[in-house]
Amino acid sequence: MKKSFRPLLLAVLCLSCENPKPKIITGEDPHVDSLLAKARANAKIQFEEIDRKMEAHQDSIDPLRSKQATTSASIATQYIFVRLEIEEDKGMRIQQGNFVSGIQELKSLTEDEKARLEDQVLTEYLKSSGAQLFNGRVKKKETFVFSSYKEASAKRNSFLISE
Repeated sequence: MKKSFRPLLLAVLCLSCENPKPKIITGEDPHVDSLLAKARANAKIQFEEIDRKMEAHQDSIDPLRSKQATTSASIATQYIFVRLEIEEDKGMRIQQGNFVSGIQELKSLTEDEKARLEDQVLTEYLKSSGAQLFNGRVKKKETFVFSSYKEASAKRNSFLISE
């Protein structure tokens, strides 16, 4: 009897000494699921309330912002570039040509913005090596404004590409 009892006792001790990992089952407990759903809904409501308060605070700081937001949707984007008709002294002859700026995209074009862009292009040309080496002069300045980039690009290319 002692011999048959020892292997049985040894097997019971080995099995009882195992430390099984507890199984965590998520998503199957309706109580846990309802608590998680309530917590998520509550967090969403709190974030929405914070967003509303931040928006109200911004509007109180800058009352023009809300007016600008409604009018900016009605203001179309404009595309503008500047063309300078230039003249350079190349020694025995005077060469005429064009200096054309890149196309700028503006939401609202004021006379100040237009003048600022013209001055930037004029300064850019006068600082260029061609203007400094060949005593470059600006004979004419034109500013073109379009409602689409395609139109602006076509007009700009007419000054850049000679056929």
